[in-house]
Amino acid sequence: MNIKFLPFVLLALLLQACQNETVIRESYDFPENHQWLKSDKKTFTLTVKEAGNYNGFINGSFVYGSQFPKLPLHFSIAKNEILENQSVDLKIKNDKGEEVGDCTGDVCDVKQSLFTQKHFEPGTYTFTFENTFEFPYFPNIIALGVSLEKEK
Repeated sequence: MNIKFLPFVLLALLLQACQNETVIRESYDFPENHQWLKSDKKTFTLTVKEAGNYNGFINGSFVYGSQFPKLPLHFSIAKNEILENQSVDLKIKNDKGEEVGDCTGDVCDVKQSLFTQKHFEPGTYTFTFENTFEFPYFPNIIALGVSLEKEK
C-alpha cells in the first residue's frame, strides 16, 4: 500500500467507528393523493435484537413548497403496554419559511429526533403516530417513517 493513502484509510476507519449504526427503519408511502387522513393512525413494528441505548428519529417526505410549516403528531411506543406517550411537531419549514429538509426536485426529506439515548431491551416495539392536524387531512405528505440508531 502506498504510504500516501494511509492517513485517508485511518480517517475513514475513525469516522466509521464514531457513527451510529442504523438498526431498524420502517416507513409508509402515502397514496398518489399525498394526503394523511386525521383518522388514519400509522403503526410501525420494530424488532430490537440487541439491548442498548438508541436514538429515535421520525422521517418524513413532503412535496416541496408545502403550505404548512409543521405536522403536529402524537406518538406512542409500546411493548406489551404503552411505554411512552408524547406530542411532537415534525418541522417542515423554519421560522423564515424555508424548507428544513434535504430537497431534491419536488421532494423534501426531513429527519427529526424523537428521543436520544433511550434504553431498549430486545423485543418487538410498536410505534404509533397520530395526525393531530386541525383539518381532516394533512396534504402534500409523501412518506412517513421511524428509525432507531444504536449508540456505539
